[in-house]
Amino acid sequence: MDWYIPITILPGIGLLILSTSNQMIALSNEIMERFKSEADENVSLRKIRQLKLLNQSLFLLYLSAGAMVLAGFLNGILEIISLPVAVNTSVMLFGVISALIAIACLIIYGRRAVNIRQSQFKKPY
Repeated sequence: MDWYIPITILPGIGLLILSTSNQMIALSNEIMERFKSEADENVSLRKIRQLKLLNQSLFLLYLSAGAMVLAGFLNGILEIISLPVAVNTSVMLFGVISALIAIACLIIYGRRAVNIRQSQFKKPY
């Protein structure tokens, strides 16, 4: 495997980190405003759980980015020093798995966000 393969994945992970960070900031601000206005506490608590899910996703994305950089670095060193190829492959696989778990968390976040919005704007009859 060439050293640049894991590095080419980094821009995609970076965009996921950027969008997740923006979502986290917006949700955090929304929660703060909800507590100031004494809105429905049930919805606010659900949004706090959503914030935790975003934090976990962001952590996994950072972990994935670090693993990809390390895999590219190890791959470059393989040309100079003889290291087992399995080490580099394992690090890259760890990065990919971390990114996949983060994306799964973001999918769960998206689905729950729709449910929260629907219950938030549902009018009692």
